[in-house]
Amino acid sequence: MNFRPFIIFVSFFLIIACDKNPYHRDVSDIQVDFQTIPFHSDVRSVGMNKDSMGFRELQAKYGAFLQTYIADVGRTMQIPGTRSELEILHTFVINKWIQELYRLSDSTLQKHQSEIDEKMTDALKYYKYYFPDKNIPRFYTFITGVNYSMAIDSNVIAIGIDKYLGTKCDFYNSMRIESYIKRNMIPEKIPSDAMRALAESEFSDGFDEDYLLATMLQHGRYQYFVKCMLPDEPDSLLWGFTAKQMEFCEKSEGEFWKYLISTDNLLFSTDYMVQKRFVDDGPFTSVFTKDSPARVGQWIGFKIIESFMQNNPDVTLEKLFSIKSSKEIINKSRYNPK
Repeated sequence: MNFRPFIIFVSFFLIIACDKNPYHRDVSDIQVDFQTIPFHSDVRSVGMNKDSMGFRELQAKYGAFLQTYIADVGRTMQIPGTRSELEILHTFVINKWIQELYRLSDSTLQKHQSEIDEKMTDALKYYKYYFPDKNIPRFYTFITGVNYSMAIDSNVIAIGIDKYLGTKCDFYNSMRIESYIKRNMIPEKIPSDAMRALAESEFSDGFDEDYLLATMLQHGRYQYFVKCMLPDEPDSLLWGFTAKQMEFCEKSEGEFWKYLISTDNLLFSTDYMVQKRFVDDGPFTSVFTKDSPARVGQWIGFKIIESFMQNNPDVTLEKLFSIKSSKEIINKSRYNPK
């Protein structure tokens, strides 16, 4: 009986010693109250019934976000702009296609809500750990006709739940969505996509330069932020890569970097199309093999940022985003993959 506290004490330190994840932090004492606000349900209820009083309540509750939303869905559905906002909303929500999206979205969200809430709560605990003085934004759920995964407004991140119905969704198959896109239209991607949206919302200012290296590092900072908020998420899920693509990246990191630094001053190219080739989504990165994923430039940018943070332990996550020179990052990163 007398040895029990000692065993627990030793076990605790054994657990700490075995934790090799450098992104883990002790957030056990941080409290956050995460919940999604069902904007999609609110607008559907009011729109279906053409409820004038309810619409005024929506305007009071959601403000400019509601106005922007109605204008956007009106354009999407090609609803004449001469109609009132309530009429546009009504025309949108009674559409059979939208009704089916509502049904599928509510069903999918219900199945995965507890897991999403748990991961989002943990992520926001990390957010408060790194940024104790920042406010947590409000999170809305909305439906736009499979147009937006995330939308950022003033202190609002809206989650397009109709973009996360799963790879086997017949609705997506009927739309002939490319497999590399559909691969990430799963409910498990909501937490990492939400954290990426949060990073882009809070740290929208990039580097002073506009060449490829700066673009890569800006994406790298955003992905480093996501990794810090969700340290236990698999990298393949954080990046939206297949396991095979993730393995290809790990094995080819040195070759990627060698190509970037040895090809016609490529890292300092300001050509928009060159930058798109390395940071935009697609089936693969065209200058490499078809086994590579797209967005290799983003991935290398992340690896440089990771190296920079490891070699400059005095730099906080907030300070990282205040650095305006990409050359400062690369020079201090000591990045040198083999």
